[in-house]
Amino acid sequence: MLSVNNAAVLSGLQALSQATTALNKAETAVSTGKSVSTASDNPAIYSIANTMQAQSSALTGISQGLNVLGQVVQTASAQGTLINNALTSLAANISEGQNTGIDTSTINTQISQTLTQIDSMASSATFNGVNLLAGALVSGVNYNTASTSLDVYGGTLKIAGNNATSAGLGLSGLNVDQAGVTIPFDPESLVIAGPQTTTLTLHNIAQATGTGTAQDPAVQYQFVAEESDTGANNPGTSTLATINTAIGGGADLQWDPSSGDLTSGSNTVITSQYTDPNGVKFYTLNSGEAIQVSQGSNGNPVYTVSSTFDALGNPTAQSVITPVTITSAGSGKMDDEAISDTFMTAISGQGFHVDRSSTDGALTISGGNIYAPPLSSSPSVSALTNAINTAPLSGHIVAVSSDTKTVSIAQRNDDGTLAYDSSGNIKTTPSTESFVSIYGQQVSLSSAQTSLADPIATRMDFNTNGTAAGKDGYQLVLNQTTSDGKLSSSQTIAGSLQSLVDSTPTMTVDATTGIPAPSKIISQSGGSTVFAISTTSTGVPMYISLEKDGTTGNLTYTVSSSSDFPQGETQNIVAVSVTPDMTSPSTYQDSLFTPIVDTLTSLGISTASSSIDSGTLSIVASGSNIAGSLPSGTVTADNGTPVWATPAAPSVFSNIQHPYDSTLDTYLSVYQSVPANSFLLAADSRNFSGSTITGQQVSGYQVAIGAVTAAISKMTSINANLGDSTDLISQLTKNTAAQQDAITTGISALTDADLAKQSVLLLSAQTKQQLAVQSLSIMDGQSSMILKLFQG
Repeated sequence: MLSVNNAAVLSGLQALSQATTALNKAETAVSTGKSVSTASDNPAIYSIANTMQAQSSALTGISQGLNVLGQVVQTASAQGTLINNALTSLAANISEGQNTGIDTSTINTQISQTLTQIDSMASSATFNGVNLLAGALVSGVNYNTASTSLDVYGGTLKIAGNNATSAGLGLSGLNVDQAGVTIPFDPESLVIAGPQTTTLTLHNIAQATGTGTAQDPAVQYQFVAEESDTGANNPGTSTLATINTAIGGGADLQWDPSSGDLTSGSNTVITSQYTDPNGVKFYTLNSGEAIQVSQGSNGNPVYTVSSTFDALGNPTAQSVITPVTITSAGSGKMDDEAISDTFMTAISGQGFHVDRSSTDGALTISGGNIYAPPLSSSPSVSALTNAINTAPLSGHIVAVSSDTKTVSIAQRNDDGTLAYDSSGNIKTTPSTESFVSIYGQQVSLSSAQTSLADPIATRMDFNTNGTAAGKDGYQLVLNQTTSDGKLSSSQTIAGSLQSLVDSTPTMTVDATTGIPAPSKIISQSGGSTVFAISTTSTGVPMYISLEKDGTTGNLTYTVSSSSDFPQGETQNIVAVSVTPDMTSPSTYQDSLFTPIVDTLTSLGISTASSSIDSGTLSIVASGSNIAGSLPSGTVTADNGTPVWATPAAPSVFSNIQHPYDSTLDTYLSVYQSVPANSFLLAADSRNFSGSTITGQQVSGYQVAIGAVTAAISKMTSINANLGDSTDLISQLTKNTAAQQDAITTGISALTDADLAKQSVLLLSAQTKQQLAVQSLSIMDGQSSMILKLFQG
C-alpha cells in the first residue's frame, strides 16, 4: 500500500486552525465591541468587570431612591411654604384687628379658618405614603420620616419629619384672648454651678391636662442654667441629672461632657444608636424610652426624652431639656443682659415667643401651646426652680465639747425624803454635772444648692473676739477655680468689701488680679499689699491688705481703719478656691467641704466637729479665736478646764436638831450654765437654697401675636431644614451619577475593544485563512499527482 507523509500539509492545517481562531476572536470583538466578553477571554479582567458592573447596578437603585426622596422633600417644602404664607397673613390679620377694632369674634373666626387650612396643608404634604409635616402616622401616612440607601456599603440617608400642624406649631386653640405666662427673671437669682442649678420649667397644655396625642404630645420643657467653665470636672452635671430624672426608674445614663454624647450606665443601657447626616443623634434605651439629641438655637445640645408612645410608635409624652450655658467669670464674663438674652434664645429655639420687660426684666412667654393657668398655685405652672433666695440663713451657736464638775448634793431616802446623819446634818453624796467647755459657730450648707460664682456666691460669716458683731471676724467666699485662673466670685467679694469700707464710687475687684478699686497702694511686704481706700463716704480712710496663700491659692482681704496691720479690729474676707469634682454627689460634697475646713484651720480656727450629713455640710468653727471671752467668775471643771458656768445661790439645809442655829446650816455649791456671747449668733451663710419663682397668666392680642410669631419662626426653621435636605439630596444625586459614570468608564477601559485595531486584525485573519486554504488545496493536488505516477 502506498502512503504519502507530507509535513507541509500538516503545517498548513495548523496555520488554517490558528487563522480561523484569530478570525473568530476578531469577529466577536467587532460584533460585541468587547475585548473581554467571557471568562475565557481574560478571567481576571472579566471578574473585576463583573464586580464593577454590580456596583453600577446598585448605584442605579440608589439614584432612583434619591429621586423618590427628593420628591418627598419637595412635596413637603411646597406645602411648608404655603403654611408659612398663611401664618404671615394670620399675624397681619390679628394685628389689623387690634389696631382697627374689628370685632373679636370675626378675628377668632379668621384664626380658626387659618388653623384648619394649615392642618390641611400639612396633611397634603404626602408623597408615596410619606409625610414630613404631619408630625405623626395618621390616615394615609405610613411614614413620617424618609430614608433611602446612601451608598453600596449600607449607609442610609434619613430625613426626620416635623410637626407643622397647628398643634405642632403651638397654636392649639389660638384666639385673641390667648393666655401666656409672665415670669420674674433676675439673672442674679440664678444658681449656675453644682449638681442642682436653676431651671426654668414650662409645660404645654397637653402635658398639664394629661391629654397627649401623636400630633399634640404632652411636653415638659426644661431650661437648665449651667456654668460654661468648670474645668475638667464634668460640666453640665445638673443637665445630666435632669435627663435621668426625665427617664425615671433610677436612670443613671452617663455622658461625655465635652461632646454631649450619652453612654450607658449600670442600670440604664443604650441598646441602639445612630446619627443622621444632619448630626442629630438617636438613642434607644433598655427601659423603652428614646432620646433625640439635636443642636439648639443657643449652640448647646437639646435632649428630647420620649417616654410614652401610641400603638403606631408615635411619642405622646416628652421632656425637652436644654442646657443654657452661662459664663460667669473670665474674659467672656456675661453681664445681666447677656445672661437674659441667652435664656431668651434657648426658649425661642423651642417654639415659644418671648419678650423682656424694659423695666424689671420679666419674661413674657407665649405660643408653643404653653399652659398658662389663672392661678400661680395651679399644678404644672411655669416656674424658675432652685433660684437664689437672697435672705441669709442664720448660723447657730452649738456646744462643741463639755467637761464635768463634781458637786455635793443632798442625799435622799428610798421614800424620797431627805436623809440626815445622827447629828441632824443633811447627808450628801457626790454627783457630776456636765458643762459646755467650748462653744462653736455652726453654718449649714446644702451642697446641692451652693453657689460658686457671681452674681452672688455663697458666703459664710464667722465672728471672733471683736467687741461688736461683724468685727474682727472672717467671711469665707466660695470661689470656683477656672481654667484661666480668674475669680469667679469677684463681684461678690467686691460687694462685701463695699459694705465694710463704704467707698464712693462703689468698690470693684479685678477678676484677674484680685486688686480692689478705687484704691492706692501704700506698702508691699512679704507677699502682702496694703491699699488705701480714701474715698469713703465718711471721709475716714480705710485700708485693705491683700495676700495670696501660696498653698491653697486663696486670696485674703483684711479690712481695717488702721494701716498698721494687724492692729485694730479687722474683718477678713477669704476667697476660698474650690475645684468642684462632679464625679458623684459624694465627691462634689468633699470638694466643697475640704477647702472650707482647710481654710478655717489655716486661720487658727478648729473645725473638729464639722461633718457632712445627707448632702448638708455642717461647718462648725470653734477655738480661742472664735468663741468669745468666758464670763467673769467662770468655774473650772474637775480637770481644770474652764467651763461656761458660774456659781449660783447655794442650796442651804438647816440642822434638824437645831433648826434655828444658822451656824449649823449646810451649804451645797450650785453652778449654772452660761450661754455663749449673744453677738456670736451673727454667724450666717448665704446659701440661697431652693426658692421657686412662679409665673403669672397674661392674655390679649399681643400674646396671640407672639404665639403666631413663634409659629412663623418655627415654620421658617422647618422650611430651612427642608431646603437644606433638598440641596443635600441634589448633591448626593450628582455624586452618585458621577460615581456611576466613573465605574462605567472603568469597565469600558477594561473590556471595550479597539474597533479600528480589531478591524485590521479581522482583515488580517481573513487573509491568513484564505491563504491557508489555498495552500492546502495546492498541497492536496500535488499529492494526487504523485500517487498517479506510482499507479501508472
